[in-house]
Amino acid sequence: MDIKMEAEKYVSEIVKKIQCTGKKKQEIQKQLLADIVLRREAGESLEQIMESMGTAEEIAEAFGQNLTDADKKAYKRRKIILIITIIMLILLLLGAFVWWMMPKPADLSGHEKYSEENVTAEVEKIIELMDQGDYEALCSLSIDEVQKVMNQETIGGVKDRICADWGERQSIGKVYTAGVEQKGNLLIVTQVDAIYENVSVVYTISFDEDMKLAGIYMR
Repeated sequence: MDIKMEAEKYVSEIVKKIQCTGKKKQEIQKQLLADIVLRREAGESLEQIMESMGTAEEIAEAFGQNLTDADKKAYKRRKIILIITIIMLILLLLGAFVWWMMPKPADLSGHEKYSEENVTAEVEKIIELMDQGDYEALCSLSIDEVQKVMNQETIGGVKDRICADWGERQSIGKVYTAGVEQKGNLLIVTQVDAIYENVSVVYTISFDEDMKLAGIYMR
């Protein structure tokens, strides 16, 4: 490292430790560098100058004691403004994250894929396969997370908790559909009543934007 760079590094370490405004720091930095240049021209080595001046901490403390009340107030004011700005930024980012996480209504109109006819047909297909216990076919229509629980043990256990013997399905009611956006993803959420011989079941069935089965709930 050459002498100029070493001097600038030494002065930068001092200035960083002085609690004052940026403008004041620039003034002090210019002053210190100018003093070092003058002493170098007078024949002192940089090592001699640094040794006589003292450590960065000592010089910074001395400058801090000599700051005017106006400089100290300006520094405190800028520090408070900086803290408030950081807090506001954190709150803004937190608000944006919460908004991103929260489910929000999504407009499905204008999307043929999500038309009432198409969604109703998919819901009826899922219920039919559930009644048949065709979990292999259901898995082929499901996202990966749903495939893990789409089996006789899991689904059968849920059905048994609702009613031990459902009997034959008698009818399926109107399918109600809503679009939901969460974490940047679109979900198509449906609800429909199905009447069986021995029980009435409310299905809540959701699909992802590709109309893959993304969730199923029965009560």
